[in-house]
Amino acid sequence: MSEETKHNTNNRLCGLCEKNTSKYCCPRCEVLYCSLDCYKTEKHLQCSESFYKDCVNQELASNNVDDESKNQMIEILKRMQDQETDGTDNVDENESIDSDDEIQVDLHERLQDMNLEDADSVWNALTEDEKNEFEAILSQGNVGAIVSHWEPWWMYRRDKKLIEDLKQPNNEEEILKNCPCIKSVPLFNTLTSIKPSPSIRFNIINVLAAYAFIMRYFNGEVEPVEATTCVLNVCDNLNNNSNYDDPDIAVEAVTQKCLQSELIETDEDSLEIMRHDTFLLFQGPSEDNALFYTKAALSHLIQIFNESKSSSKIKPEDKQSKGDFTRKFPDHGKNHLPSLDISKVKKCIKKMEFYISFLNTCKY
Repeated sequence: MSEETKHNTNNRLCGLCEKNTSKYCCPRCEVLYCSLDCYKTEKHLQCSESFYKDCVNQELASNNVDDESKNQMIEILKRMQDQETDGTDNVDENESIDSDDEIQVDLHERLQDMNLEDADSVWNALTEDEKNEFEAILSQGNVGAIVSHWEPWWMYRRDKKLIEDLKQPNNEEEILKNCPCIKSVPLFNTLTSIKPSPSIRFNIINVLAAYAFIMRYFNGEVEPVEATTCVLNVCDNLNNNSNYDDPDIAVEAVTQKCLQSELIETDEDSLEIMRHDTFLLFQGPSEDNALFYTKAALSHLIQIFNESKSSSKIKPEDKQSKGDFTRKFPDHGKNHLPSLDISKVKKCIKKMEFYISFLNTCKY
């Protein structure tokens, strides 16, 4: 850093505009800055542009990308290309291009109509520089630092007030549209005539805790087979039909399973977040709609389990057909996972449908 920048650092001034008090520090060049506008300024362009490109390369390493994510990534690439074009408008039109330079096709054009779940195809579409950047990110071990954190759908909460402002709009219904759709299930009295055990309430909490942890663990991007395997690995109610008589014990059981699991690496901070998430799921978006999040979470788990059941029927690819990426990064597959017991998955689906039916007809 220059002497002038060091002076600004000591005075906590923005090292880019040199006017406002700094609030942030660039993790790459360590310059202090006050706002996103300053971060994107031309003075900091080389550093920020490199950060955005690394983010794109990380996205390419994902094995599971839906159409929406694909379109979002392509839009990001288009915006980056537009910024690069704007930055080259001042180049002398008479300036000759080195004959050794190769004109590269834009990355978003190379990925257009490509199956982004095929890691080998995506890898082959990258240039050597892009491949080197990707490997550098992996070797530095800081992939998590450039991945945006997923915002769970259960964070909204409207507390009941003694005096309600009638002019204040209630947008709860619109917000809840972003939650998983609640599955339609048979009426509870058609499933059983036996009064359910009081432990059913705490068993549901055990399932909620496992769901909350797994969704955070995979940053909201779950692969059905892996997610189902991990849920069963930490949720004894689904895996072993364990019953609980206390909500705290039901949550703590998941905590201990996470710490003991050979499939999961976690820490106490993540487990504390899981405990809080379980509470948020349990209390619901509002006092009048307290069971909504619980039923939505169970419905989403049923969807994940159903997708894993279907995926398990697909025969694995021939080992001889492995491409460059698969050979270079062999651990990106599911070979480390134990085989999924489809009969158990079906029973778990029925159990969670039973739980939703119970919630529809009983007071929680």
